[in-house]
Amino acid sequence: MIRTVRLSACLRHATAMAALAFLGACNSHAELSYAQWKQMQPPPALEVKRTPVAHSVNFGPGEVSVSSTESTALSEFLAAQELAPGEQVKVEAPSVAPADTDRIARRVEAVRNQIEAKGMPVEIVPPAAPGAMGADQIHVIASRDTAVNPDCPGYNEPVVYDRFSRPNVKMGCSNEINLGLMADPRDLVHGRPLAPADAEQTGVAIQRYRTGATGSQGQGAPGSPITVVPMATGSGSGGSGQ
Repeated sequence: MIRTVRLSACLRHATAMAALAFLGACNSHAELSYAQWKQMQPPPALEVKRTPVAHSVNFGPGEVSVSSTESTALSEFLAAQELAPGEQVKVEAPSVAPADTDRIARRVEAVRNQIEAKGMPVEIVPPAAPGAMGADQIHVIASRDTAVNPDCPGYNEPVVYDRFSRPNVKMGCSNEINLGLMADPRDLVHGRPLAPADAEQTGVAIQRYRTGATGSQGQGAPGSPITVVPMATGSGSGGSGQ
């Protein structure tokens, strides 16, 4: 009887020690809460960044007016950026000696006048660092919206497989990448205003829908059925079918 009691006490002691060891192992991962364990990774999403795009307006030695060639190149640059009236453009001048300050100021004013004539305000930024641009150049800096694709396995990062040889994929990656390839990045930031609606045309479409009219406006009576003309088939040799 004494041996049985001692054996039971040993078993209880061993079970208690095992339970303590198990609890200690669990406590080592106590920093991972239940909410964190159940939380899903954020879905992939496009990111739109504004990147500066610079254009150099070149002047001849001693010249202070924009030549016709440089004026055309500047207009083409602004048109390529699809800048709308009201969007700001920056103008940057080189670092020069004090004796050349007046000439540089007149060049900046000439470039500024051409840009503002297109309805775009101009911001004069501090001169560039010495040696960053030519002494006979004026930089025009615009901003362009660029869509940055998310990290997607198989597209811009390698595919990783789990222990069952199954690829780890990110749901929604293809949709976001296709959207970035098709859409104008500026439309991902803010939408475009709708054009004025044609109330008369809209009313005609609603009336035709209610009356069951088919075809274009003015063709067919209300409620007239749709006529389907079968396609003629031939031998495919260009002659009449036999």
